[in-house]
Amino acid sequence: MDQATKPKINPQRCPLSIRARAHPAISSDEICRIDTLASEIRASSPRIDDIEVFGADVNKGCGSGPGLWFGDTAEIPLMGRNPVKRFDYRLGWLAADGDIVVIGGASCKPFETYQRKWLQAPDLSYLNVDPKSKPPRTSTLAICLRDPDAYGLLVAALDGTTGVTLHAHQTTGRVWALASRLSQDLDTQIYVTGPPPTLSRLANNKLWFGDVAQRLLGAGATPEKHAAHSASALTRHVADLARKRARLVVKLPDSAGSAGNIILAARDVRGLSPRLLRDVLLKKLSLAGCESRFPMLVEVWDANVVASPSVQMWIPQITAGPPVIEGIFEQALSGDRAAFAGAAPADPPRHIAEALHRDAFRLALLFQKLGYFGRCSFDTVVTGENDAADTVHWIECNARWGGVSIPMTLINRLATKGRMPHYVIVQNDGGDLPGLPFSKVLQDFSDLALSPDLYSGVLFLSPNLIEAGLGSHFISFGRDGKLARASAKAVLQRFQATG
Repeated sequence: MDQATKPKINPQRCPLSIRARAHPAISSDEICRIDTLASEIRASSPRIDDIEVFGADVNKGCGSGPGLWFGDTAEIPLMGRNPVKRFDYRLGWLAADGDIVVIGGASCKPFETYQRKWLQAPDLSYLNVDPKSKPPRTSTLAICLRDPDAYGLLVAALDGTTGVTLHAHQTTGRVWALASRLSQDLDTQIYVTGPPPTLSRLANNKLWFGDVAQRLLGAGATPEKHAAHSASALTRHVADLARKRARLVVKLPDSAGSAGNIILAARDVRGLSPRLLRDVLLKKLSLAGCESRFPMLVEVWDANVVASPSVQMWIPQITAGPPVIEGIFEQALSGDRAAFAGAAPADPPRHIAEALHRDAFRLALLFQKLGYFGRCSFDTVVTGENDAADTVHWIECNARWGGVSIPMTLINRLATKGRMPHYVIVQNDGGDLPGLPFSKVLQDFSDLALSPDLYSGVLFLSPNLIEAGLGSHFISFGRDGKLARASAKAVLQRFQATG
């Protein structure tokens, strides 16, 4: 068996703090099989990695000039419904001195000062292109493309620079279109740190990913699932699975963070007439905001789940080395829809860790051969009897930055080389609390300020949820995992006490 070589990270091409945690072995036969599957996928999607349409001066990669950071999540379907539930500042934690963080929603000057201080980036700047953020919400990328004033501010801020790099929470066609326009108006090379738009769209689609995972890893690699292209097909698939399984989930294939997920107990729908079941499903879809969105994904909700790990990956360009496994994180999920509520580095049983590393690396290598570049993670569930981990099911690909990968990459940057701190990521966005100015939060939690050695304290990731009274968003540190969790619990209790 051939040993995979250690990835070589070129800081000129990848200014982010990337740290490899595992180096799975892969045989030459397996590489040939991945090449064959990549060729089959390219045959069905021949323009999967095409960026030529955006012009000769638009490149996949990282330039030597300033970075533009778009942390808005509204490019993801259903994620922009609440105008004040924003995470725009979060991606700014990856920026460097001289970069520009593009935001929408209410600006928070105290947070900007706080972020600059921790990043040691006094010349990091912020450009708010949508301060009022009135519904229906428009993504900051769309605003920069469509609004002459916003685009003018962007061009003025970049005047005289070269080698500009665009970083976005999710690399959609709008990112590439903006890169194309800027390359013409600035007369310079523009770079995008993300996958080509078609590959980005496909990789973020749960139906496409499920098909690819089964073809690469085997038919049992995912829970049983079906695509429903109409209400009648949705009704038929739900009725069929409800006869065999206890719980099902209906998902909008291209959303995230459980938005569009509808959990169904089979006992509640089993035996309903087709007409009544159809009416029940359409009502639930309407309440979830996706009544007219097809196809939908109908999937078995795994029983006996003992863990929900995600594998965090960095996929460099194919000439820069193999994909990088940065870690396994156990996700904290909350509510009936299993919404993301946080995560922490995980230490699964050895056989599960090896399976996660092996298959995540195979998936990432396939993506790389299809032209993927940038951040990526894979969500799974591990099932077993009597809390004994046994089977891994691959659920979805997050072909974008997210609630785990941003804090993880920030900590890579802040931590002393060779030593990683213990920490817990908290994203509590289901609360109903009084809004607190971020300046007051810094005063009230001054006794929990993050220590320079990252042994204790809290680092707030964004101010928007706190100031809107919707929750909190932070990293809690400790000398061990238990103390990090205890600190996180104390912070949440303080926020709740203000209600």
